[in-house]
Amino acid sequence: MLKEVVDYIRDSKYIVVLTGAGISTESGLPDFRSNGGLWDGKKPEEISHSSAVGSTAFKHFFTKRIVNINEHKPNNAHEILADWEAAGKVKAIVTQNIDSFHQDAGSKRVIEMHGHLRNLKCNICGTEYNNSKYLQDDSDECEVKGCKGIVRPEVVLFGEYLPEDAWFQANEEISKADLVMVLGTSLQVFPFNTLVESAYSNGAKIVLITKSETPFDYVATVRIHDSIGKVLKEISCGL
Repeated sequence: MLKEVVDYIRDSKYIVVLTGAGISTESGLPDFRSNGGLWDGKKPEEISHSSAVGSTAFKHFFTKRIVNINEHKPNNAHEILADWEAAGKVKAIVTQNIDSFHQDAGSKRVIEMHGHLRNLKCNICGTEYNNSKYLQDDSDECEVKGCKGIVRPEVVLFGEYLPEDAWFQANEEISKADLVMVLGTSLQVFPFNTLVESAYSNGAKIVLITKSETPFDYVATVRIHDSIGKVLKEISCGL
């Protein structure tokens, strides 16, 4: 099975990678949806909704996520993808993750569908702040004189649309792909999951690596239930 993937990578001219929380949980970073995840026992559509900006629960939730990210670092799967990009194989990574681990590992062509936590931004005047404001300051009010805005993470919340530029770029990359590798995403989130359908419809080969089942397993050319880091390392050894 892995030999097939090695052959696909060797023969492909345009590889696009789609990633979700599963690639970062291998760094020890807690995910959102699983048992024990950040949303376990909570109502994510309330805590992480655009209408919750300014609430104590909202700030506490994202402060905790920033702390989580600062306590962890990219793993060998992130590093292997960066190496494949540097070698000219991987053309783009389209990620649901907001941790910036792909960039930290050296990847350059990263399309962030759900934003990031590298910095914060006022929801009225747009002034940017380092994310340390959430860690060091009890207030989430904008510091610009006369502005009464709230400082919030640059992430896509429930009730908000995906960034138009990111969505356009992702679809452009998928339209050119002859191989799409899907790593660590349950493919439960719309419209991110439609990228896999689009790739399949375009005739691209799909390599799907997650431990859990997904609603799109049926489109996979190769389906692997295993650790992403372990599998990518074995693939790299075969290239």
